[in-house]
Amino acid sequence: MTRSDTRPAAPARPHPAPRGLREQFRETLRERVLETASAAATEQGWNQVRMSDLARRSGVSRSAIHREFGDKEAVADALVAHESDRVIAEVGQALIDAPDWRSGLTAGLRTTVSARDTHPLLDTVLTTAHDDTSLLPQFVTGSARIIARARLMLSTWLRGHHPRLPRPILDDTADLIVRAALSHLTAPDTDRERTVARLQRLAVRLLEPR
Repeated sequence: MTRSDTRPAAPARPHPAPRGLREQFRETLRERVLETASAAATEQGWNQVRMSDLARRSGVSRSAIHREFGDKEAVADALVAHESDRVIAEVGQALIDAPDWRSGLTAGLRTTVSARDTHPLLDTVLTTAHDDTSLLPQFVTGSARIIARARLMLSTWLRGHHPRLPRPILDDTADLIVRAALSHLTAPDTDRERTVARLQRLAVRLLEPR
């Protein structure tokens, strides 16, 4: 037997995790950090939150948070995008759950103007609770993205109910309704049902003129 015959075999290299599992783990990590960031910002204001706090409360190492997001400002950007995406998803669900377009629009508008009740972070930022305005810039700079996503969702949904109407009319109506609804979210009327009814009437006049 030669010397090479007795040489121990090299240890097998571990197989990398399948891409699906890696992405699932990454998404779980992001969700955990963002949920922790949301709770912390709501409780004490974003300006008081430290990256070390997020690591401790989420159970995700600080280095892992930095690898995934970057610095604290990048976490803030992701947090605002995450929160707005949740609201848009809830509005979309309200639209498609309704039996017709009028009741769907009413449900979607109600979901929008009441979003501060079910999203404490949103209410905290818009009321500048804790005398903290540190997340407002993210909402301002991210407003174009929020409007674009909501407008596309509403316009696509309206097209399914009004297939004969020209697309520009549907797009313009969606843009007007989204911007008006968001303005009532940020500066709410004391009578939400009146707000919903007004925006509903506006949409009906635009899409079903007599």
